[in-house]
Amino acid sequence: MTFLEALDGFLVYLKTVRTYSDHTLQAYEHDLQQFHGFCCEYYGRKSISLDDIDKITIRHFLGMLTETGSSARSAARKLAALKSFFKYTLRREWIEKNPAYAIKSPKIPRNLPTVLVKDQARELFKILEVKDFITARDAAMIELFYGCGIRLSELINLRLCDIQFRKMLISVLGKGNKQRMLPLGQAAGKAIETYLRYYQEDFGQPVANDPLFISIRGTQISPRNVRLRVEKYLTQVSGGARKNSPHVLRHSFATHLLDEGADLESVRMMLGHESLSTTQIYTHVKMSHLMDTYAKAHPRADKKKKEH
Repeated sequence: MTFLEALDGFLVYLKTVRTYSDHTLQAYEHDLQQFHGFCCEYYGRKSISLDDIDKITIRHFLGMLTETGSSARSAARKLAALKSFFKYTLRREWIEKNPAYAIKSPKIPRNLPTVLVKDQARELFKILEVKDFITARDAAMIELFYGCGIRLSELINLRLCDIQFRKMLISVLGKGNKQRMLPLGQAAGKAIETYLRYYQEDFGQPVANDPLFISIRGTQISPRNVRLRVEKYLTQVSGGARKNSPHVLRHSFATHLLDEGADLESVRMMLGHESLSTTQIYTHVKMSHLMDTYAKAHPRADKKKKEH
C-alpha cells in the first residue's frame, strides 16, 4: 500500500472515530504530507510505499527538521503524528513493524504558562464596568474563563441550555466531543444573568439551543472577537505581560485553585485534561512562585551576597 493511500484512511479514522477537530486534522495532514515529500526526495521517487520506510528514514527526517531550523516542539509534534500514523497502519496489518516506535522525541524546553497573580485578578474584575450589552457580555465571558477554566473553543460553542442556574452547573463540550460538567461560581452565574438581561433587551428572548455569546450583529461570537475583547482588559492589569489571551485566564484558574489547596486530580477533571501529567505544569508554576517569594523575602536566600 502506498503512503498516501494509508494517509487517506488515517485521516478518515481521525475524523470519524477519534472525532478530531478540523484544525487538528489539518495539522496531521500537513505534517504527514511533509514527511511524504521528504521521503520522495530521499528515495528519489514520486510515490512511496509503507514498506519503504524504516527508522533510519524517520531519523533522517528529524535531522532535516533540525538543520532547517524547526524547533524541538515542532519536531516532536511531527514525530507524534508519525507514531500515531504507523500505529494505525500496524493495527490494520498494512505493515509488520512500526518504524517510529523506538524513536525518542526531542526534548522540549518547558515554558511555564503566563498567569495573573491574585492582585491582578482582583484588579481585572474591578475594571469590568457593566453598562451595556457589550460590557455585560465581556464580563460574563471573563468570569467564565477565570471561574471555570474553559477553553476558548468551549466558550464559543456554549448554548443557553448548557447553563443550569438552579444546580449552578455548566455543561462543556471539550476536545474529542467529550462532555464534562463544571461548577458555576456565584460571580459567574450573576454575570451571565446580567448579560442575558441585556441580551433580551437588544435581541429578544433567546431559545435553549441559541449560542450563549453573540456579537453585536446577533450572530455567534467569533474566536477572534473574544480574543480581542479579553486582550483589551488583560493588558490593563497584566503589567506588560507578553501574553494576554483567554488562555491566561484558564492558566490562572488552575494555578489559583492549586494555591488554595485543590488537589491535582480535581483540577485535571475541571480542565478536561486526558492525562494528569498535562496538569502537572501548574505545580511547576506554583513552585516557581514559591521560589521567587523565598528569594525576595528570606534574609539568607541571596547566595550572591558575601558575608563579612
